[in-house]
Amino acid sequence: MKPRPGGTFMQVNFNRQARKLGAGNALARGGPVLALLATAAWTQPALAQRQAFESRPSGSERQVDIRATGSLEYDDNVVLNDQRITDGARGDVIASPGLDVTLVLPRATGQLYLTGNVGYRFYKRYTNFNREQISLTGGADQRFASCVVHGEVGYQRHLTDLSSILIQDTTPALNNTEEARQYTADIGCGATYGLRPAVSYTRNEVRNSLAERRYADSNTNTFTAQLGLTSPALGTVAVFGRMSDSSYVHRVLPGITGQDGMKSYAAGVQLERSVANRLHFNGSVNYTEVDPKLASTKGFKGVGFNVSGDYAGDQYSLQLLASRSPQPSLLLFVGYEIVTAVSANATRRLSDRIQISLQGSRTWRELASSRLLTNVPISGNDNTSTLFASATFRPNRRLSFVLGAGLQRRTSNTQLYSYSSKRINLSTSLSL
Repeated sequence: MKPRPGGTFMQVNFNRQARKLGAGNALARGGPVLALLATAAWTQPALAQRQAFESRPSGSERQVDIRATGSLEYDDNVVLNDQRITDGARGDVIASPGLDVTLVLPRATGQLYLTGNVGYRFYKRYTNFNREQISLTGGADQRFASCVVHGEVGYQRHLTDLSSILIQDTTPALNNTEEARQYTADIGCGATYGLRPAVSYTRNEVRNSLAERRYADSNTNTFTAQLGLTSPALGTVAVFGRMSDSSYVHRVLPGITGQDGMKSYAAGVQLERSVANRLHFNGSVNYTEVDPKLASTKGFKGVGFNVSGDYAGDQYSLQLLASRSPQPSLLLFVGYEIVTAVSANATRRLSDRIQISLQGSRTWRELASSRLLTNVPISGNDNTSTLFASATFRPNRRLSFVLGAGLQRRTSNTQLYSYSSKRINLSTSLSL
């Protein structure tokens, strides 16, 4: 169970952390061309949802890892202060059996992989929230001379994040199931050192099961081009350009013509460098412009960034993340959001079997809507803070237990509920 900052490039939810791919892992899998593909994808904006897609497994060796998982969680505010659900008890106990899968099948000229989890969440009190929880990513690489072609498909299905439900949403929307799909294709060329060009295309689709939430259905198409230069002294330095087009495909605006959505353009530079296999830095800064599709929606021009630093010692590890980017919104009649997020994760290894972790995050969202719309947050923001601690015990290589507890709090000056939520969780994993 992990905290959820709702970040821009690397999103984390309370139960599972997205493991974004770094060039160091890509080099281990298949050389510098794959590393360039990884950094090209890393510059793309996040999908308009809370939960990130699973990242491909690291390593080039054959992996077949299937684990049965289970968790038992108590949340003292599962309804997030929403009185449409109840004005009585807000807490609930949630049981979540599941199956985690990691498959890596290397070939002479490429690799096949599948990773993710399939499970179900059972609520003791609020049984209408009982829902499947699926997150899977599969893909393949194929080398042609000095180039590598890569394709990937991601799929998710889960209960709508209740924190994205506005006050004026109808009650049936609380039982909505959200489905997300991601399709990626990219190609990169180059040798170990020197110039390495790469291009990528990603399509994200979000769909909702209930008519009351279909205003949040969206399609996003993103094109990225990057030119990198790798040297032993500097690491990898790259310049990139990105164009993204997002539309809300079922959003009908009474009395207003035109489709809601946005186009965004970004150009920037990126640096990636590793030191002694312990310290890894990856940072990019870009200039971004947002062109809203709906009239009277304020645009955006400013600086975006994405910085990550990882230190892996013998007993300690530390991860720091910071990002800022525009992205589509799941909120009613909100054209787009400017999301800024920071997070930190520290882990201390006490023995071969025991480790403890402490994580914290903070997210700021600025919402943009058309002035032609009434009763919507034309301007406003919300802030979410999370603190989480956990202890992991591994009695052997096949079995592990995790005990965790955390606090999440949101404040908002828009038509979103402010809330505070405390959680405690016990989970286990058994390799089959």
